[in-house]
Amino acid sequence: MKFRKGFTLIELLTVVLILSVLTAIAVPQYHKAVKRAQAANMLINLRALFDSTKRYYAEAGVWPTALNNLDVKLLVNSNSTNQSGEFLYTFDGTNRSLNACQVDGTGNCLYTLKVYYRLGTERDVYTCQANVAKYQFVCESLGNTTINGETKISAD
Repeated sequence: MKFRKGFTLIELLTVVLILSVLTAIAVPQYHKAVKRAQAANMLINLRALFDSTKRYYAEAGVWPTALNNLDVKLLVNSNSTNQSGEFLYTFDGTNRSLNACQVDGTGNCLYTLKVYYRLGTERDVYTCQANVAKYQFVCESLGNTTINGETKISAD
């Protein structure tokens, strides 16, 4: 009988099984890491926009009525709403708040980041609220204090 070099069927099936298990573990973790990175990027943009609204208020004495009045521009700017890729940014001058949410394909917000300007010596408040339960991990990765469904994020 000739001796042939190669792998047996059982060895190949074992390798396929191991790769399948690793993939089943790695892909969801990768998806979560991407969502966390997107949320961190959205928070950076939100802070930049919010700092710009405070500069606008310091110069003009009134809150801006639209995001395109600010000195910070995102990729796409429109009146008071800016949708940049999968993110939607809105400004509420009445309540002195800026909101950012990640939208799905139908335009629904998966989770929302908000920042509220506090007058006087109080610190500004950043919050995150998961509108879809499976995205609660995003808010938890940004902060660790949850009150009434909103996760308070460190202002620093």
